[in-house]
Amino acid sequence: MIVLKGMRWSGIVALVLLLTACGGTAIHKSQASPVRRPVTQWSHVGGLMAPGLVAVRPPLLVLYADGLAIADTTHELRLPPAEVEALVKALDRDLTGQPATATPKPGSRRVLDAPITILGVDSGTGMREVYVPHLENTPDSYAPALIDARDRLSRLADRVTGTGRKYTTDRVRLYAEHLTTAQAEVKPWPQGVPLPPETQPRSGRKNYKGNKARTIARLIPRDGRWNIYRTSSGELIALAWHYLLPHE
Repeated sequence: MIVLKGMRWSGIVALVLLLTACGGTAIHKSQASPVRRPVTQWSHVGGLMAPGLVAVRPPLLVLYADGLAIADTTHELRLPPAEVEALVKALDRDLTGQPATATPKPGSRRVLDAPITILGVDSGTGMREVYVPHLENTPDSYAPALIDARDRLSRLADRVTGTGRKYTTDRVRLYAEHLTTAQAEVKPWPQGVPLPPETQPRSGRKNYKGNKARTIARLIPRDGRWNIYRTSSGELIALAWHYLLPHE
């Protein structure tokens, strides 16, 4: 873990966000659904992960206005309206007055390779997000309100994962990374999984729905790592995927 002191943090944040944005090039713009509106969101960006996997990581938690809570795009739980309202009000209080990017207390250590935590709430005027660098590694460096907001969302995410049902949909986002060599097991290309278009850049993502999405979910493991396949033409392509959220 790389710990820096005395370095201008705004520059570090900008660098991490730039590297995260470069993790994958969008091949297909997702079609947003107007049916559900997120009212809270908790996610991580950046951090030390295997190349390309930073871009693959879905939000840790999304809560919608109708009470649907989805954790890590793997589990879902329906909350009653009163609980949704109470959580939104509490998060609104926690994040009111916070800058777009939180600044750690003077003298705090700065962890370059830790993820940036994003805390978001929409109380009716649009999603307001606060970026908190290395919050998970140095929570004492920040205002108690930011810790409270993170803890509220973390507790709900744990509850959704522990008591909710599995989240599935017929819409997925497939990530592809073209390789020259492989350090892990290489498997034959799974029949029925669409090949990334040859006109696309070295890495990217594309959204699929219907039968193609179900085939991807059935044949490609979702285990937090790249799965490497060899096409009939001999190309090595690493694949990872996750279910799309209702608003994506």
